[in-house]
Amino acid sequence: MKQLPHTIVIATYERGEEMKLALDSVVTSTRQPEAVIVVDSSRSTGVREVVESFADKLPVSWHAGEIASAAGQRNQGTRMVTTPLVVFMDDDSILRPDTLELMLAAFDEDAEERIGGIAARMEGFQHSPPKGLLWWYYRIQAGYSHPDYGGKCFAPGINCLPTYAEGSPVLIPGDWLPSTCLAYRTSTFLEHKFPAFEGYSFMEDVHVSSRVKKTHDLYFHRDAYFVHLDAGSEFKRDRRGLAASRIRHQYAFARDVLGCSGLFFEVKFFLHRVFATVAIFRSGNRQKREEIQGTWASVRQDG
Repeated sequence: MKQLPHTIVIATYERGEEMKLALDSVVTSTRQPEAVIVVDSSRSTGVREVVESFADKLPVSWHAGEIASAAGQRNQGTRMVTTPLVVFMDDDSILRPDTLELMLAAFDEDAEERIGGIAARMEGFQHSPPKGLLWWYYRIQAGYSHPDYGGKCFAPGINCLPTYAEGSPVLIPGDWLPSTCLAYRTSTFLEHKFPAFEGYSFMEDVHVSSRVKKTHDLYFHRDAYFVHLDAGSEFKRDRRGLAASRIRHQYAFARDVLGCSGLFFEVKFFLHRVFATVAIFRSGNRQKREEIQGTWASVRQDG
């Protein structure tokens, strides 16, 4: 069966060391990309130097980011894609040799083009089935009962990874997909694109994938593993700003994509903030105060 060509798009900011590891993993992939497009908003030249050092190993190109935004940089990179498939890969993600081959195979077999996107499986991360009060919290917010809410996305902006339970299918249906290692049909993605979120762009992947879900099928791949280093960044160090961005983008997603509005939604969103505050307070985070302040920041800044 003919393999559909793919292009990898990587948005990055001041992560030269991580970028080297990411590109090294692409070099060893058993399914090579037609192109690798790196969109860089760094102030230094470190990332560009790393990318240029791979010119004899990969069909890779470096491009200056038009704006310092993960979402915006990915949109910018995709405008240059000419292949049927586009793969979004974080700059701190490391592929196994067979990650792309496994993840993209389903697109090759999908003659009717029902599949919109497929996400690889992050090693060591999955959704644990909720119990007790947490299950009831999901039940109240979702408005329906589910054994574990794996792969589900519901108001007011709650999204869960799959449980990857024993006996799970290779392709696990999802309501949303994470962008850490994710493939879309290029034409389908360009109909939607990432939202105009700033900086760290929290929930930009939920926003776009949930819109794709309205017309196409989304899947998490059970066996296509990759490692996510979850490297630190300037955005992540600002705990108040990060929490404020998170809560603002959750509100925008619930409003713009899920169509939530009115008093009932506002009550549910208030409950979500209370729940998040309790979780932060119980965590070992040394910047609890700043993160709680961010959680209660205004959600109206997106218009």
